[in-house]
Amino acid sequence: MSTIDKLFPGFTQEQKRNLLFYTIGIMCYKLGLESALGAVKTMMTERFNSNPATSANAFTTLGLLEGLNQLMQSLGSIAVAPLIFRFKTPQVLSAAISFFAAISVVFLVLEPATGGKLVTYITKNGKEVPDPSTYGNWSPYIIFPLFLLIGGAYGIIELIRRVIPRDIVGGDVGKLKKMDATVHIWYEVAGTGGAFFSAFMIQKLGHVYAMCVVPPLFIAAAFSWYQVSSPERNLAKLKDAPKRSALGAMAHYTAVYFSSIVTGARIIFSSRRFIWLIPGYTLGLVFHRYLENGIAPNFSKIVLGDASYAQIMNGGSNFGELVGAFTVFIFNTQIKTPIPWVRWDALVLNLLWLVPCLGYQFLSTGTTPQTFAWMVAGLFMFISMGWAAGDVSLAAYVQSQLEHNEEEELTGEVSPLGAVMAFLYSSYIVLYFGLNFGLGKYLDVYANRVKAIKNDKNLAYQTGIEPFYMIAGVMFSVGCVVIFAGTFIPKGSLAINPEIISDDDVLDAETGKQNTTGVVEFAHDISDVKK
Repeated sequence: MSTIDKLFPGFTQEQKRNLLFYTIGIMCYKLGLESALGAVKTMMTERFNSNPATSANAFTTLGLLEGLNQLMQSLGSIAVAPLIFRFKTPQVLSAAISFFAAISVVFLVLEPATGGKLVTYITKNGKEVPDPSTYGNWSPYIIFPLFLLIGGAYGIIELIRRVIPRDIVGGDVGKLKKMDATVHIWYEVAGTGGAFFSAFMIQKLGHVYAMCVVPPLFIAAAFSWYQVSSPERNLAKLKDAPKRSALGAMAHYTAVYFSSIVTGARIIFSSRRFIWLIPGYTLGLVFHRYLENGIAPNFSKIVLGDASYAQIMNGGSNFGELVGAFTVFIFNTQIKTPIPWVRWDALVLNLLWLVPCLGYQFLSTGTTPQTFAWMVAGLFMFISMGWAAGDVSLAAYVQSQLEHNEEEELTGEVSPLGAVMAFLYSSYIVLYFGLNFGLGKYLDVYANRVKAIKNDKNLAYQTGIEPFYMIAGVMFSVGCVVIFAGTFIPKGSLAINPEIISDDDVLDAETGKQNTTGVVEFAHDISDVKK
């Protein structure tokens, strides 16, 4: 028996071939994604701050743009259902990432066409910062439509990534776990390397020309994914499905999405074993995303002077996610519920106090901004370890509590699992949008003060760090309290390491078995919601 056969027992030759091509594609995708998003977010931060027309409200605008991008990701995920009914899943995936590659080419053409040059640096308040005179002469508002289109494509890709394993190995639970673990490891390895590589490229070439690696990586991913064979099950179901135009199908699935949100809310608020997912899952995701997409770029620009340092910090965060997932894998049998992991996730949020508390002490005594960025990357690693451990275990918990009904999903019914995840993710979008936009206004006040400081490095550091006591310190500590308290909502959760999370079911008087009437009734209610 070969080494591959030992690693993947029970896999057919076709399944191993598909797994190989899919894994190669996922690594190319993640490498390109880190370069693309790192460059675009650095571009947004630098352009809106350096342009006189947008500088005063730069971080408010960035918060709005981030929120709209999240909304477009949600809309992109809605588009997946009608697309995979009409085309094979790998074809949809390849088309979406090819579209993403085309958008990156737009930036690469626009910049030299308007006089953009390779980045050079100037000294401001004792810090080396990018020289805005090297930027191409185009309005930063052009980023709006392009970043929203990126959000739509990204939403399609991310949702299909969670669906396609079933196309490759079928419904075998053992094979699915083996494939998910394999892909996740290589995905995080590529993400860690991609983030650090992105930071290097941005600092050497600038935030636009650093995207030169994105099109070839995305096209390589599209080619690899196109080689994955997929069953005709979706096309077979289409023969018996109602005939709709593309626009009609989009309207139809949009209505279903919002119906599923309502149904998911009913399920979530029906039981103590579900309601704790709002602080445990949704709030945890909000704080993790703001860590990477808010704290990292905003601190890098306002305090350190160069938004590209955010990619160094996020590289540490990605590595932490990899270690966190490994930790759950190792202690899978000893820790049987997600509660200890979520508590760990909550507690490590307090480590973010170290960023503002130590920032001024280090930076004002000679530590370079780049060195401090690497220190923050190490801190982010520990924080993201907690989040990844909680996220992985929570995903398994939700799936175990709500059986995924494939037949309902394919014939147009909303599954309980899909409804709950729709509600949790929609709640995340609303909270993240409000948080980003509100804190953007708060950050603009201090960012404008820093911009007005001339030739006083320590005063610039002190002024720039001040808002992060409230954001990285107080706000994340409040998040810790809310998330940690939420872990005591389920029955049986008072133990440090609960053996099982008891539900709200009672024993049936006739059979003596657990009565799951509440969940069953909701499942029947869901089956009445037509797409």
